[in-house]
Amino acid sequence: MREPHIVVRKSTFELILETEEGTERFTVGIGSNQDGGDKLEVGDCRTPEGEFVIESIEDSTEWEHEGARVYGPFFLRLKCPPWQGIGIHGTNDPDLVGRRSTRGCIRLENEDLRRLVGKVRVGTPVTVLP
Repeated sequence: MREPHIVVRKSTFELILETEEGTERFTVGIGSNQDGGDKLEVGDCRTPEGEFVIESIEDSTEWEHEGARVYGPFFLRLKCPPWQGIGIHGTNDPDLVGRRSTRGCIRLENEDLRRLVGKVRVGTPVTVLP
């Protein structure tokens, strides 16, 4: 049985989910830093690159950032030391998907995120490529 695996290609704003049923592709938003590079320091608005795993799947429907519920229905927290607070989450604004629009997280449309959550688990590997 093939375990799920997520690959994020920052250069094409794409999340690829590979499962035993096949491959699905979703459009994502990534870190807003215009250089599109690997995360170097806290606050640089870059999405980290490398091999990570989903550390937890959290209900984020009530979470707020700067007074708005921006995270959508779920937050898939990534274990990506030394960085904390990096994850795959939904959005309150679908126009933010498909471009550089986050502080370092990976943003999906909420329906795509719900579909993803139904196919992954804690421990699912996540590869983030340039």
